[in-house]
Amino acid sequence: MIGALRNWTTGLALALTCGTAQAAPDLSAMTAGELIAFTKAMPKGGELHNHISAAVFPETLLQWAVEDGFCVDLKALAVRLACPATADYKSAAAAVTDPETRVALIDSFSTRHPGFRDRSGHDQFFGSFSRFGAASSKRSGDVLAAVMESLAAQNTFYIEAMTTPQGAGAYALGLRVGWKGGDLAAQQAANAAGGLDRLVAAAIAETDASEGRAREILKCGTPQAAKGCQVTVRFLMQTIRVLPPEVTFAQLQLGVALVAADRRWVGLQMVAPEDDPASLTHYRLHMKMVEALTGRGVKTPVALHAGELTLKYATPEDLRFHIAEAVRIAGARRIGHGIDLPHEDGAEVLAAEMAAKGVLVEVNLTSNHIILELSGEQHPYRWLRQRGVPVSLSTYDAGILRIDLSGEYARAVQEQGASYDDLKRSARNALAFSFLTGEGLWSDPNLYRRPAKACAGQIGAEVPRPGPCADLVAGSDKAREQWRHERALKLFETPPR
Repeated sequence: MIGALRNWTTGLALALTCGTAQAAPDLSAMTAGELIAFTKAMPKGGELHNHISAAVFPETLLQWAVEDGFCVDLKALAVRLACPATADYKSAAAAVTDPETRVALIDSFSTRHPGFRDRSGHDQFFGSFSRFGAASSKRSGDVLAAVMESLAAQNTFYIEAMTTPQGAGAYALGLRVGWKGGDLAAQQAANAAGGLDRLVAAAIAETDASEGRAREILKCGTPQAAKGCQVTVRFLMQTIRVLPPEVTFAQLQLGVALVAADRRWVGLQMVAPEDDPASLTHYRLHMKMVEALTGRGVKTPVALHAGELTLKYATPEDLRFHIAEAVRIAGARRIGHGIDLPHEDGAEVLAAEMAAKGVLVEVNLTSNHIILELSGEQHPYRWLRQRGVPVSLSTYDAGILRIDLSGEYARAVQEQGASYDDLKRSARNALAFSFLTGEGLWSDPNLYRRPAKACAGQIGAEVPRPGPCADLVAGSDKAREQWRHERALKLFETPPR
């Protein structure tokens, strides 16, 4: 790998000196080992699609279950907070000492063996949450620390982590208020009167505790600080689309209030299987909810799971409009998955609109392969790039899928024929299309040919020169993260001496 990296960086320097266009390595010529080492070392900007509750590997979850004194349901192969005194249950400590049970639990919590218990990848994936969720129920800070450290080890230093603070509180509020028959203004007023502000305060306290615990684990602020301390974390409020409408609305409203109250919270998401009957039934209503609460994405940034569908799990009718409504009604600035876009009515027009507006698609290759059995030429990754739709690679749920971000970059090369320029654009897009506040370093996101006027000729330097560029970087969260990434990229592309 070192030899390969040295060869291509030397070639890059020569190409730039000679003014030639060939200035990137041929990733297709690398062995599998060289490629994964290369993508791990490559600065990848950030990750925009990460459900952190499912980002921790099963082995770690089992260790936590043992430490916290939980138990295991041997029939369901699930961790439980408390268990009856019957033969079907064992303490987690006892369960993991049996090799066969331990292996079965890891299989139960992940998709490493397709067809486990005769489940499809789709059913195994979505069903696993209820089996492992208890193991991390008291470990939000530990989860965050694990995710931060994993990303830092892959030279990735920004994440928008999806999580649901005060989910139970918002659930209770929604049920208590009840459904107002589709009068969304009345629904919003009732939630506000019902104590939404108390949930906001509790969610902020929850965020404080989680971050504090993560920093404690990583020893941030001490001489022994782990590399994970360098990762900038922002949060997306993930709302659950399979719940009663009044509950989903309460969670969305809580998310909007959180983004307004706390700069660590930067946007909304909607999660759970898009092919679930409740998701399909209420999809158009959900888009109207988001529109009403966020001002079509103007008041609050919106990223939505949309188009995570194939004909194996939904009807042709369901594949015709989900992404279009997410963009045009809900005002989504990013689309998670988006794989049914070619099936949508007016697909070419919609793709052109997304390219013009800068609506990014968060691409999750392994997830789409495991859950929806979609890969290779069937995946629209190339189709999106050909039409100028911004894309960025992400993991989705790294722990269940047993992957990491570097592996997704390698998969894009091996399966989709991605070039180094494609990977570099994905990494830059993860910051340019993030919900970080402030002006960015680039005037042309997704192309990256025109730096912001204030920083022209300086991008890649160790520090900006005093003056307009230094002022831009100091005053913009987005520019600051981009500056760090561009410096890392410059060093990565510099030939070893």
